[in-house]
Amino acid sequence: MAPRKLMDCNYSVFVSYAQADDLAWNSWVTCFMKELNMTLRGRVRMERKIPPIFQDRKNGPVAGDLQTQLRESIAASFAMILIVHDNYGDSGWCQKELEYFKSLFNNDGFLERLYIVALSKDAIDNLTATAKWKALCPTSDQIWMPFYQDDEPNIPLDIYSDKGIVATEFWRRFVRLREDLATKIRRSLDDSKEQAAGPEPDVQVQAGAATDAIVLPRAAAVDDYEWVRIYIESNQNEVDHWESVGAQIRSSWEKVIAGMRLAPPLYVRPYGLPMDKIDQYPRLDDADGVVLLWGQKTADSLVAQINTVERKLPGPDLAPGVVAYLMPPHALSEQRVSALGWRVLRFTAPSGGDVKVTDQDSPGLETFLREVLERRKQRQERHS
Repeated sequence: MAPRKLMDCNYSVFVSYAQADDLAWNSWVTCFMKELNMTLRGRVRMERKIPPIFQDRKNGPVAGDLQTQLRESIAASFAMILIVHDNYGDSGWCQKELEYFKSLFNNDGFLERLYIVALSKDAIDNLTATAKWKALCPTSDQIWMPFYQDDEPNIPLDIYSDKGIVATEFWRRFVRLREDLATKIRRSLDDSKEQAAGPEPDVQVQAGAATDAIVLPRAAAVDDYEWVRIYIESNQNEVDHWESVGAQIRSSWEKVIAGMRLAPPLYVRPYGLPMDKIDQYPRLDDADGVVLLWGQKTADSLVAQINTVERKLPGPDLAPGVVAYLMPPHALSEQRVSALGWRVLRFTAPSGGDVKVTDQDSPGLETFLREVLERRKQRQERHS
């Protein structure tokens, strides 16, 4: 069986891992899959909605022959990602998943559609030295990607920094994998455009040998939920304010979407954005909205930061942005603050207390979130 085209798949990626490794390393695999699920669609940049990622706890079988259903799920996937730490090599299920992948995708699939994420140098060395691995792998120099720390090679890279944003070193390596996968998906979709006419059947059948046909159940039309990402500035003068502003945004978001039937449901996820490291930061191509803080900085510095952030946003349809005018350090003001490129909203910021939008500017925050929602819907439509 040759590697499938994406239009014939129910899943974009099948992630093979040992759940014991996910538990041992603070849900590392779960967070990795969440980042891939949130960012892959935006990088494919195609009108067609790409299939979801297969997650065993979410998409896995609940009854029947587990081996048959596992094989069917792998056959219905465009690519496979192995995430390897100490427990991977000891997992019989992980070994079966790799064996199924090789039998279904052959050597071409092993070389083109298999990504190996190593969370430990010792674990990947031990795995690739086994007789089973050598029997499956068509080459002696199969590429794998190190996602472990340089100075402690058996400790996985941190996915998130202590500021709550994606860590730079993880992001650099993650982007390499994601971009390669996105390129192959785009190429597969381009090759399939002329064959995509007509409605999809309820059940797809892939014939292998005459006695080994595999029936592929259709995946759900949408994921169970999707995140809305709003980046909020963090700086040396207001280190923790982004978390409090994020809580305020979550509360206002619930008011904005109350009564709406969003499919899939959209949940706001605030991220800290360290402005002192913005030049080292990757493009904010996954941002649905941005909030800058105006506390001790001057108006000129604020305008310069707005310009810097906008250069990081993919255009011409920039993500909406607002400025949180903090009182204190600014004096309490009953008058609305003039916009400086972005809408400025007043927030009370008492020492040691929660940051809250003023009653007068609360409608402005809800307007910003409606703009975020509208942009998010447009992005969904482009990829559906």
